[in-house]
Amino acid sequence: MAVALAFAAATLVGLFALWLSARRAITICVLEVTNGVVSVAKGSLAPRVLSDVEDVVKRPKVKSATLRLSRARDFAKLDASGTLTKIQRQQLQNLVGNVPVAKLAGTRRTAGRAS
Repeated sequence: MAVALAFAAATLVGLFALWLSARRAITICVLEVTNGVVSVAKGSLAPRVLSDVEDVVKRPKVKSATLRLSRARDFAKLDASGTLTKIQRQQLQNLVGNVPVAKLAGTRRTAGRAS
């Protein structure tokens, strides 16, 4: 019985580690909002998109929120938590949902490639 419980516990830990690894692999960035100020906690975001996100969270000012952008096919998916209004959530989803992932993540072409 103890062996079965140990095996079940090890399996659960392994599945959680796999889930966590997969989640990190598809994450573009994590943004933290405090009193209307946006900071990039993990990853990177194109300056133009970051500026647009800052505009959305300033009016009305968001006290506290966490925005997680992840890859979903060709476009990004927004997971938001915190004190955002429904209108702000929709504006943010529209903002990140209409920009291709390659442009959203701020990836740049190398010097050797044609523009």
